[in-house]
Amino acid sequence: MTLPANYTVEHRNVKHARLRVNEDGSVHLFVPNSFTDEEVSKVLEMKAGWIASKQRFFQQKSKILLKRNELLLFGNRYAYYYSSQYKNKVVVNNESKTIQAKRNLLDIPTQEKWLKYVAGVYIRPRVHELSEKLLLPFNRLFIRSQKKKWGNCSADKNISINWRIIKAPEFVIDYVIIHELCHTLIMKHTVKFETLLNSHCPEYKQAQAWLDKYGNSL
Repeated sequence: MTLPANYTVEHRNVKHARLRVNEDGSVHLFVPNSFTDEEVSKVLEMKAGWIASKQRFFQQKSKILLKRNELLLFGNRYAYYYSSQYKNKVVVNNESKTIQAKRNLLDIPTQEKWLKYVAGVYIRPRVHELSEKLLLPFNRLFIRSQKKKWGNCSADKNISINWRIIKAPEFVIDYVIIHELCHTLIMKHTVKFETLLNSHCPEYKQAQAWLDKYGNSL
């Protein structure tokens, strides 16, 4: 059986076939060990429409392209410049969109450590501010490195925010925070929840659209 170059079939000790389309458009099919080439072809043929729709969805996503010396912060590109003048701090100029520091912020681990710090400094007071303003109290707040979520709210009203959202515009950050605060009242994504979210964050659809389009760049 000949498969397209971006298709992979993996036999496993499972009962049912499982199909996954990745962001790069590649297709990964997991099938039971007993599956024949004919059965694999049948699954791919039956799921051809679904595969194509997923691939189109990922193709519509846009990547925010950064130059070699750029960082993404609050939805803007900031040019990084090394400066021995600033030994223990990072100087962010929002007018010129530049960042100066002695530490190498182009080194990914160093950059992520700094961005996590910035996220904590910005997000924590903003969560408290919006919580008080919207009368949506919560219990505890965590800044985390979730892989697939921008935020989360537990049944105990503990809120988690993904630090990577600090790279998004401020209205998108507010949306993620308000979304989780609304879950302190309504846990499920019902019509009632959407009405509550819209009342507190009228721009939520624009924020969702931004994340759908650029979220994979964060």
